[in-house]
Amino acid sequence: MPQSSHFDNGPHLLEGRKARLTINTAWLIKLRWVAAFGQWITIAFVMFLLGFQIRWQPLATIIFLTASSNLVLSYLFESLRSRELKSLTAWETLLFGVMLMDIGFLTAMLYFTGGISNPFAVFYLVNLALAAIVLTPPNTGILAIVTVGCIGLLLLAGYPLRFLGEWQIENLVTSGIPVHILLAGSSMALVTCAMVVVYFTTKLNVELQRKEASLRLNEIKQARSEKLEALGTLAAGAAHELSTPLATIAVVAKEVQRELEQGDLPAEIKEDISLIRSELDRCRTILDQMSTDAGQATGEPIVLLSAQTLVDEVVQRIEVQHRHRVKIEGDIPAVEIHAPLHLLAQAIRGLIKNGLDATPISESVDLLLGTTSHHLVLTVRDHGTGMPPHVLARIGEPFFTTKEPGSGTGLGVFLAKNVVEKLNGEVRIQSTADIGTTVEVLIPRAASKNKTNSPKNSRSDT
Repeated sequence: MPQSSHFDNGPHLLEGRKARLTINTAWLIKLRWVAAFGQWITIAFVMFLLGFQIRWQPLATIIFLTASSNLVLSYLFESLRSRELKSLTAWETLLFGVMLMDIGFLTAMLYFTGGISNPFAVFYLVNLALAAIVLTPPNTGILAIVTVGCIGLLLLAGYPLRFLGEWQIENLVTSGIPVHILLAGSSMALVTCAMVVVYFTTKLNVELQRKEASLRLNEIKQARSEKLEALGTLAAGAAHELSTPLATIAVVAKEVQRELEQGDLPAEIKEDISLIRSELDRCRTILDQMSTDAGQATGEPIVLLSAQTLVDEVVQRIEVQHRHRVKIEGDIPAVEIHAPLHLLAQAIRGLIKNGLDATPISESVDLLLGTTSHHLVLTVRDHGTGMPPHVLARIGEPFFTTKEPGSGTGLGVFLAKNVVEKLNGEVRIQSTADIGTTVEVLIPRAASKNKTNSPKNSRSDT
């Protein structure tokens, strides 16, 4: 059925609807194969085990048509899924036509096997239950009306139809079938119907929930990326606007300090002037840090680099007075990754700096490198006081920091997550009170090394 234009034109709604249609169509195809197979089993059971003579030729024709139409549906499904569609009306109409055809197939099979008195007439409910999930509300309503009409036709078809010749209906109640067999068939039909409805609707709901969770995660990543770009613009603008007045103040303060040093003034005044200059330098450092932390280095290309190269870049740019406190444990695995070297190293360096700030000056921060079958794993472990759960839950929010005011911008973890997730990696943070915090950075390994190299220090996927 045609849908309102705002559904088709909204890119986010279109993507969500396409995801639902993809899942629904895939499971409908599976269900139709199961139905065709189950119909063959039922016919064989009735003919060979129960010993009833049924006209299997028209039933076989219906099953053949079901299987053939399912092959066509599979082909059209792959074609639609691979296209960039501006409207999903054709796809929705296709599903409606298929389910309408299934109602016709079910009605025909019932006509040749006892009509409405056949216990498996309850499978009309399966079609309606799936239609409520798969189809749009208007199409579901039409299918329900058609189902009522088919049931009415079966009730009226108590007499032979001349154009069918010898293939006339035989009512199960008057055909000599024992009552206990009819009751057993009814029970079996009800149980089968219930199992099919519960199983497939549950599977559909689970798949839809997974897809919706994936879409929400992508939206969060997109929002984080846009937020980081906005922060970069803000930081660059702030640095540009404040650099000129700060530079002017610094020059004036330097001249005043030079003049005062020549006079006989109290030491307190000279210290105050020195304090002004040091605070100016601190302001400029904070602005530079904001500009660096929020920057994306969008011009930096993604290159193939080794774990050793990454570690060297990380360690060499750590401040000299703190470099000895970074302890690399174990061997560095001989694996390669695809990443922007300087940006990734900067992100990891920010995590190490957080660990150094949290760890007592007499303790070190451990840097461990390992691998899984698909990832290079860098672990940064500090020996600080750890974080309570409510603080840990907020780590990674922009401008949220546990440091003293003026000691950090709260962008280090935010930047690291953004950089690593853009590489299809992951940042995991665990913290234990009075023990410390552990940060794991998982970066996908280069495909060529995945197949040919089995580096040392490997570990299983978690």
